[in-house]
Amino acid sequence: MNTLTKATLALLTSSIIATSAFAVNGSSDDSAYETYRNSISSVEALSNTLDAKGIEYNADVNLKGANTFSKKAEAYNDKYEELQTIFNANHFAN
Repeated sequence: MNTLTKATLALLTSSIIATSAFAVNGSSDDSAYETYRNSISSVEALSNTLDAKGIEYNADVNLKGANTFSKKAEAYNDKYEELQTIFNANHFAN
C-alpha cells in the first residue's frame, strides 16, 4: 500500500508540475488577463499540493505596484517559483 501511495503521489506531482509549467508559460495567443489567471491557478495548485503534504509555506503574493495584468502575472510567477523551490526541497529530501 505504501508503494501505491508513493507512486500515486509521484504521478500527481508530475501532473501538477507539467500543468503548472504550461500555465506559467501560457500561449502566445493568451491575453494578459488569461496569463494572469493562469499564474494564479498555478500558485493555487501548488499551494494545494503543499497543503496536502503538510508543508508550511507562505502563499501571499505582493501585488504592490503591480498595476497591470502582466505585472500581476509576474508577481504570481515569482511566488510560484518560490513555492516550487519549497516543494522540491521537501519532496526530494525524502
